[in-house]
Amino acid sequence: MKRFALLIIIVIATTLLAIDGVYTYVPGGRMVLPGQLHTEHAIWEVAATTLSAGDEPNDLAVDERTYLTAVAAAEGGDSKITVLDLRTPIARHSWNRLRFRCIGIADNNDVTYQIYTGTLTPQETDCALVKSGQLAFTVGLQESTTATYEFADTLTVTEYCTPLSWLSTTPGSDLVAEAYIDLAGDDIVVIVPTTVSCNCKLLVKGL
Repeated sequence: MKRFALLIIIVIATTLLAIDGVYTYVPGGRMVLPGQLHTEHAIWEVAATTLSAGDEPNDLAVDERTYLTAVAAAEGGDSKITVLDLRTPIARHSWNRLRFRCIGIADNNDVTYQIYTGTLTPQETDCALVKSGQLAFTVGLQESTTATYEFADTLTVTEYCTPLSWLSTTPGSDLVAEAYIDLAGDDIVVIVPTTVSCNCKLLVKGL
């Protein structure tokens, strides 16, 4: 009788473990059914905050387009350069596409960013960067949730080395301009602000 009861317990435990094993987990740790359609609801976050005071960095030179040199530049004289590592925190692990918006403190001011991307695997300490695009914003009047900052309503995107085209909207009329790119698996994004006519912030939202 004891052996039979033990056998029943083993069968039940094995069944429960097998059921749990077919579930999948999203990067945030939430369990979902296999094949279930789910969307991660990332929030808008500030990728780069840049003051107009001081000189803007030059675009990355041909011998500066690696992860380590970009980090060194961001931590050194070109402190306006931002390196966005999508490997951390864990909530960013599933991001393969990015949306960009810009906010600034003064209407009709221009803000231009050079966007570089690369892939840094866990086994590597460095990787090449390629210039994905240039985002040239003009600030409008729609207020953001950040005090004194207003959304850019105009945007010109210039594509460079990406095999996947940028999508963008440039509505003008004091609305919100936005750019969108599929990173094609890249997990390092380097943001180089080459024109900063007013204090500004580059906002990103991952998908």
